[in-house]
Order: sequence, then C-alpha cells, then structure tokens
Amino acid sequence: MQMEPLERLILDRLAKAKKVQETNINLNAIWKECGGATSREFAEAWGILDAGELVHGELYATAETIEGLGKITAKGEAALR
Repeated sequence: MQMEPLERLILDRLAKAKKVQETNINLNAIWKECGGATSREFAEAWGILDAGELVHGELYATAETIEGLGKITAKGEAALR
C-alpha cells in the first residue's frame, strides 16, 4: 500500500505515543503534531488508515478541531517499517 505523507506522519506519531501510553491516544494532540494539515485532511487520512486496519478508534472532525481517541494497530506498525 502506497501511503501519503500525512498518513505516514499520523502512523509515526501514534507509534511514538504508544511507547509512552498503551491506551487510546487523544487524536486532537496527534492532529496538532501533523503541522498544517486541516481537520478535514486529517480526517480523510484517518479514514484511509482505518479502512486499511492500520489504526483503530473513533474520530469526529469539525472545521476547527478533531475529537476522539485512537491507536495504531500491529498492522499499522508493520506498515511503518
């Protein structure tokens, strides 16, 4: 699967966060670390990753913010390698 840069960045940030906490991660914090992506772009990338079973969680996007919790899956970690 060919990943877009934003998709790879989301996986990378989730993988780093997982090293610190095993539970679901605040996706608003992950979005803010993706420098410059709009909430819509982030939500679209999340949807693609979710469809590929690379991430798991619930995401709610508005024009100004991202809400929800999620985490990277083992398949997502393998895709980063």
